[in-house]
Amino acid sequence: MPRKYRSSNKTNKKQVFSFLFILILLFSLYLLIDNRLDHSFKYNPSEYTTTQTKIGKKNNVNEAIVNALELLSVPEKKYSRSKENEFIQFRIGINGQIMDLNFANSIITGQIELSGGDVITGLRKNNGNKQILKYYDPDQELEYQVILYYSKYGNKIVNTPKLAIVIDDFGFYKGELLADFCSLNKNLTFAIIPHQKYSKDVMEQAHQSGHELIIHMPMEPINYPRINPGPDAIYTHLSSNEIQKRVQGYIKNLPLCVGANNHMGSLATADKDVMKSVLSVLKKHGLYFIDSRTSQVSIAYQMAREMMLPSFENTLFLDTPKISDETLQIKLTRLKSLITKRDKIVIITHCASRKHYQYLKTFLKEIEDMDIELVPASGLFESELPDIL
Repeated sequence: MPRKYRSSNKTNKKQVFSFLFILILLFSLYLLIDNRLDHSFKYNPSEYTTTQTKIGKKNNVNEAIVNALELLSVPEKKYSRSKENEFIQFRIGINGQIMDLNFANSIITGQIELSGGDVITGLRKNNGNKQILKYYDPDQELEYQVILYYSKYGNKIVNTPKLAIVIDDFGFYKGELLADFCSLNKNLTFAIIPHQKYSKDVMEQAHQSGHELIIHMPMEPINYPRINPGPDAIYTHLSSNEIQKRVQGYIKNLPLCVGANNHMGSLATADKDVMKSVLSVLKKHGLYFIDSRTSQVSIAYQMAREMMLPSFENTLFLDTPKISDETLQIKLTRLKSLITKRDKIVIITHCASRKHYQYLKTFLKEIEDMDIELVPASGLFESELPDIL
């Protein structure tokens, strides 16, 4: 055999043996490493916590937020939904004892992203005690705003019941009788009818005496025109623009007022469109609203709550059906019953005569020993809304 051929054959054999040796070496290394690996997986629920939502059809952003509220165990009374001009707004009170706002944020955002919604912005306020989140639903072409804040849960702290007394119908007189009313407890709230002869005089004098002032808005009663609510009143036949214009006029006429209630209005306060127009102006100017409840079918308080306007409703008319010792005792008995059931109460009375003044003065004397705190009407909202709002 030629030497050249024998040399080539030996070289090929060496290459084959080298290749086989490398394969055997690699396989041995694999077996050695594999034997050292623990292929078992042990689930530790304390380390891994996930929440899964069964999704059938694709949710929209609104449904996603509702799903998140269920996952977070937020009760209905701790959140509200309202339709603003350009977006849907959710206000959600979070139990700070079991979770923080960041956790709630992550659950809500996760549900919205699962639904196909987009995150627009997120803003922290009040040292992290409030978060304002914005989302967009591309399918519905709607923007959503979610406001998260800490709210009280669990055991309710028993507080002294708060009582606000609103004196209606100021604006028709001044002088000694007005001075006498102004000398009464400074926590009384004066309701002034706008555009009356002495409306501005009452506003200035009552403000100087330290009393809280609200606008006593004239509104259409059921028995109009037999009973006239007064100049520039709110009527159900008026357009929304005209109603808003009139409410703006009330505020301009009585700029020191911090809230409003209705004068008459048994028909107007039952009309959804009318009240939406009225309340939107009050909200824009930061005024609270008291529903005088001149009708059992009034929707004014309910609408104010839905629009996230600080609001309350009248609980008891003090001086009806007449001013008498018998009526006074009936009202005192009624109040004693109310303070065992409620922590906030509104009473409305009137300033029509000296008899009304004496009647109110006697009532104030009678309640001095009751376990109750007399506050201006705005004092009812101090614990109603968290400070972060």
